[in-house]
Amino acid sequence: MIIAVRRGDRNRVAELSTERAARNETIFRDANELIEQRRRELTTVAGRTPFLCECADAYCKAVIPLTTDEYETVRAKSNRFVLQPGHPTTDAEIVEETERYVMVEKHGVSRQVAEETDPRS
Repeated sequence: MIIAVRRGDRNRVAELSTERAARNETIFRDANELIEQRRRELTTVAGRTPFLCECADAYCKAVIPLTTDEYETVRAKSNRFVLQPGHPTTDAEIVEETERYVMVEKHGVSRQVAEETDPRS
């Protein structure tokens, strides 16, 4: 079966796909907020905390070791996310890159989703 897609519909499909990817990323961000909250309660723990990669892959299981200061730098803006180097994201530009992580800022539909769903807003 062949399905014809009109030009305007293609743009909407691409937008929906971008929005879906952005929502996947925000799910990981929400989980990291809980991790960071628990980490602050454990005052005897020093060093880096394992945070989840906030990439667009809903099945990603990568863990990124971050200090609380590094995590707070990511969370300083609602449209920032932390990823394992080389992992997928949408509508984003790299803000900082280290051998342990990549920090990106989202744009377009992804930024809108990130700002609307930010647990700190």
